[in-house]
Amino acid sequence: MLHCRMCRLLYILIISFLVSCKREIVSFAPDLIAHAGGNIDGFVYTNSFEALEQSIADGYRFIELDFQFTADSVLVAAHSWSEFNEQSGYSSMGDSAPCHNDFVSRRLHGLYKPLTARMIDSIFVANPNLFLVTDKVSDADVLESYFPRLKDRILVEAFSYDDYVELKQRGFYRVLYSCMAKDMYSSVVKHMLLHSLFPGDKIEWIALHTSAFDNNLFAIIDLLCNYNAAVFTVKDLHDIPQEYRSNVKMIYTDGIKP
Repeated sequence: MLHCRMCRLLYILIISFLVSCKREIVSFAPDLIAHAGGNIDGFVYTNSFEALEQSIADGYRFIELDFQFTADSVLVAAHSWSEFNEQSGYSSMGDSAPCHNDFVSRRLHGLYKPLTARMIDSIFVANPNLFLVTDKVSDADVLESYFPRLKDRILVEAFSYDDYVELKQRGFYRVLYSCMAKDMYSSVVKHMLLHSLFPGDKIEWIALHTSAFDNNLFAIIDLLCNYNAAVFTVKDLHDIPQEYRSNVKMIYTDGIKP
């Protein structure tokens, strides 16, 4: 009799554990951001027209693109000039920026068309359910100038607290304070951890690299603060530690499909 009761208790505990795991997995469903335009034929970081089109076809609502200025000051999509030059067969140029005409004439991996800001604006205007996530540029004047019709659908990664405040005041859809910002530690302490003691907007959204999960400061913030995180770059949802999941609302990914 005792053996039967123990077996029954063990069965109940196992079922309860499996149900709780299932609930946890189902409840953790952050918005997916197609990273650097998304994956195209196994290639990543292309920021290309074909990658963008593939991400749209795959059903991503949030698509991140990296922005750089060409040598003649035209805004275009590229993760870095050294990477763009290597991908387009000009590795000898190192991190030198090409001019606009040179940029648009190249093909990434011999196949894929690079994107200008004008092309990106047209594509997103034609797809009103899409949201543009920016990287590398957080100047409000630049973004308003190049994307005047998209402000209510742009998520900007801000690279200073001043940019964060300015972008919020300008009415961009969402502003993500970057963990790569030059004033990151002071701003996170002042405007997240000890916000009530300092004037200025509270940081509500932060873009975090996965390495932040091993950072003691963010462990403290996670315990004491209410905030939202967009985490990059994630290959599997299980890579997000359980204790952080209540705060992780978005993830940048190269491969997880919607």
